[in-house]
Amino acid sequence: MPRTAQSAMIHILEGNPNNKTKKELYRRQKNESKLAVSNKSILAPPWLSTGAKNEFNRIKVLFETTDILTEADINILAIYCDTLMDYKSFKAQVKKHGIMMGGKINPAIREKQKSAELLNKLANQLGLTPTARASMAINLGSQGESNDDEEF
Repeated sequence: MPRTAQSAMIHILEGNPNNKTKKELYRRQKNESKLAVSNKSILAPPWLSTGAKNEFNRIKVLFETTDILTEADINILAIYCDTLMDYKSFKAQVKKHGIMMGGKINPAIREKQKSAELLNKLANQLGLTPTARASMAINLGSQGESNDDEEF
């Protein structure tokens, strides 16, 4: 399965593992800057529950100093927050009714597991896990250093 496309900056941060030429990376960076999305007005959608809105705003505050979240990420962040509330609801159902219900496994357990998998996938996409942030941060310290060979 092919890897998903990464931005030019991620290629640079990772030390250019795909061996793109400087010309390719520069062209890609220029094109990406044309497609840049603002992060000035990140507001929780009105359809979110109160708990999901609180989580949305908490994450928004955490990422205010970075340029990671933009207005284009509002819906995926909202889905993450909504799924988190579903996960908490399924967890409460399991706690209330137990693992077994009427001789069978509580169906909330399966839904809780599905929610956990989706939460993990969304968290990785949003940079909310330590691993996702670590992959973004590879070689970040060397980004600001000047190098005569590179234009970045």
